[in-house]
Amino acid sequence: MSTKKAIQGFLFPMMMYGWTEDDKESRKEQWKNFKSTMETFLDQVQEMQKTAMEARKEQWNKTFAQLMEMQDNFAANLPEEFPTLPGMPASPVTPKEVMNKVKDFQETVNKHAIEQADSRIEFIKKGQEQVKEIVTDAVKSVEEKAE
Repeated sequence: MSTKKAIQGFLFPMMMYGWTEDDKESRKEQWKNFKSTMETFLDQVQEMQKTAMEARKEQWNKTFAQLMEMQDNFAANLPEEFPTLPGMPASPVTPKEVMNKVKDFQETVNKHAIEQADSRIEFIKKGQEQVKEIVTDAVKSVEEKAE
């Protein structure tokens, strides 16, 4: 179905002004087309969003793993102790300990960020399901009034 016909099938039922009683079957058919077009459209939007979010999540996991690997390589080249000035006490922590703490913190932040992103996605999905139900109810209401 072409885009132009899809748009016409979507908008035309909303312009019922001036129909006669002879058009009753035509109206029912147009409302059925409107309903199926909307359901198909909403399903396609959900599927596209699901695919896009899965791809983003996969890409982020790869990127984060590469970042952690780069930091591990950097930490492996750090000295065992911080250089100190003559007469000054040695630092209580080593550079590798600092990098390990930073890495732990980043992994915790990543875990929470992924949980929040998943929660947001679920919220959006629930909203879309509600929109789908509202459209279905509205079409049923119009169909009942048309009869």
